[in-house]
Amino acid sequence: MSEPFIGISCDVRVPRGRSEAWEILLDHRYAEAVKNAGGYPVLLPIARRPRVIERYLDELDGVVIVGGDDVHPRLYGEAPKAGTRKVFAPRLFFEKRLYRSARRRGLPLLGICYGMQLVNVLEGGALFQDIRRDARSRRNHRSRRDPHHDVHIEAGSRLRRIVGRETVSVHSEHHQAVSRVAPGFRPVAFAPDGIIEAIEGEDENVLAVQWHPERTLRSPASRKLFASFVRLCAARSRA
Repeated sequence: MSEPFIGISCDVRVPRGRSEAWEILLDHRYAEAVKNAGGYPVLLPIARRPRVIERYLDELDGVVIVGGDDVHPRLYGEAPKAGTRKVFAPRLFFEKRLYRSARRRGLPLLGICYGMQLVNVLEGGALFQDIRRDARSRRNHRSRRDPHHDVHIEAGSRLRRIVGRETVSVHSEHHQAVSRVAPGFRPVAFAPDGIIEAIEGEDENVLAVQWHPERTLRSPASRKLFASFVRLCAARSRA
């Protein structure tokens, strides 16, 4: 297999009182997951100029959009409600262009947590700004003390073929979720309370999960998810 180069977006930290000195950061497990699956991870600094983003993509065979804060509700026609913590504006600007350009090129894309929410919104879907308030769920999906729960994966889905199981245990930590699935996508995994935990596009290039597979790399399901994505990127690299 040709080892593909896979771009990984980064989160941002803004030091208090120093908005001009923001830092990019990434949980090393995203890169480890890609490396363990046979890919070469490439961390992508935020870029504002379109030609820089296009140059990034010239060298990449796939893209992972990682977790972060909340997608700005204006992207799906809502005003921010209490508790919504909007993602850093330059990151959102960058990832919007990155995603749309990667889609035009037919690059494989994997969205994780916030990455799944962003994919859904950019494709025309919407979100619950807070699960417990807006979806009236009794489960605390952002619990750090108990982040693990099972998800049911739909029969006939690409995700089901990848992991080979109907039910898997996942590490999931979020307070927003997909409320309206984007056109051209379908929900393929659900938490016990019915919250959507994965979506996939009509073509095989886009898959997004609400949980954090990079945090459970001892799980066969997590390893299979990254391995499948890297194989897809490798096939694109050879094309």
